[in-house]
Amino acid sequence: MEEEGLEKVILALSYGKRRALLMKLGESGSMSIKDLKRELGLSTGSLYHNLLALGELVEQTSDKKYALSEQGRRVYLALKSGLLPPPTSGELPRVLETLVPVWFFTGLPSRMVTPMAALIVLSLSASSLYAKMGLALLIPVARVSFSSTLGSVALSLLLAYLVPRTVFQKRSVETGFLTALPFCFLPQLFYSLILVVSNPPSLATGLIQIFSGGLSALLLSAAIVFWFKASPQAAMLTSFLMLYLGAAIQQLMV
Repeated sequence: MEEEGLEKVILALSYGKRRALLMKLGESGSMSIKDLKRELGLSTGSLYHNLLALGELVEQTSDKKYALSEQGRRVYLALKSGLLPPPTSGELPRVLETLVPVWFFTGLPSRMVTPMAALIVLSLSASSLYAKMGLALLIPVARVSFSSTLGSVALSLLLAYLVPRTVFQKRSVETGFLTALPFCFLPQLFYSLILVVSNPPSLATGLIQIFSGGLSALLLSAAIVFWFKASPQAAMLTSFLMLYLGAAIQQLMV
C-alpha cells in the first residue's frame, strides 16, 4: 500500500466507530444498513457518514448491502494483527451526527433525482415570481422587487454550488452534487408557497424564514458530507457561514 494511501487509511480509522464498522463487516461479510444499525447501535446519518469516510475500504454489493473491498480485507487483517495504531479519543458527538441528515440523499431514487431537481428549480422560480420572494443565499426574503426575484434565486443556487467546490477543492466530488443541490432549497420552496396561499403575520413569517434557512443549511451540510466525504463539522461550518453571509446580504435586499 502506498504511503499516501496508508495515511488515508489511518485517518479514516482514527475513530472507534469506523473501526467497529470495518471489524463487523470483516467478521460477518456483507450486511444491510438495517443489520448494521442494529448491531452497532448507530443512527442512520452516523452510519452513512462512517461508511462514506471508509471510502475504498467498503463497497456496495449488487443487492444493496455493504461489504469490505479487497483493500478493506487487507486492512481488516492488519487490524486483527494489531499492526495499525489505536483510534483517537475524539469521537464526533452523536447529536452532531444526528443533525446532519445524510440519510435524506441516500434515500433518493437515482433515476428520479434529475427530473425532481428540475421540477424543484422550476417550482421555486415560479412561486418566487408570484410571491415576490428572493433568496439571500440560503435565506428566503419576502417582498423584494420584481427584478430581484429570479436573479437572486439563480445567484444563490450558483453560489451554493461554487462555495463547497471551492472550500473542498482538494476532494474528489461526484457530479451528483449538482443535481442534488436543488433539494437543499426545498424549505425555501415551501416558504414561497406559504406566501402564495396565505398572508401570515410578520412574526410568523419571520419564524418560518429563520426555520427555512436553518433547515436548508442542514440539508446542504448533508449533501457536502455525502458527495465531498467531508466531516459533519466542516460541512456545517461551511453551510452556516453561508447562512451568516445570507443574513448580511438580506439587509441589502429589503
